[in-house]
Amino acid sequence: MDYLNLVSNFRGKTIRLPIEITPSNEQVQDIPKDHQLILDTGADTSALTEEFLVQNGYSKFQKSGGKKRTAAGEIELLTCGVNGMTIANQFRVSKIEVDVLTGWDEHTVVGVIGMDILSNLFV
Repeated sequence: MDYLNLVSNFRGKTIRLPIEITPSNEQVQDIPKDHQLILDTGADTSALTEEFLVQNGYSKFQKSGGKKRTAAGEIELLTCGVNGMTIANQFRVSKIEVDVLTGWDEHTVVGVIGMDILSNLFV
């Protein structure tokens, strides 16, 4: 498998990968395709911004049921089930539960890829 797409947008020490998400339903259309995720080997789970999820038709967020340690301290995050996504134009992930990021200022970087996905890419 060709992993060159994993470093297609390398800026300093941050690796950004393109992402396309499967919308929540067929009525969601015309979503811009220039979104990216940051590779985060320190994150147990992947996370997407609330804005990006809503833009793709997702609105059912639930409490995760526990606190997670983040750079901002321990917080309880919301989670959301996603129908699927394609990372770096070639790695397809089926239904997955992601954390929901709120208050994220960046608009092209819409989340992080955590070890829940990374550990399965290189098996």
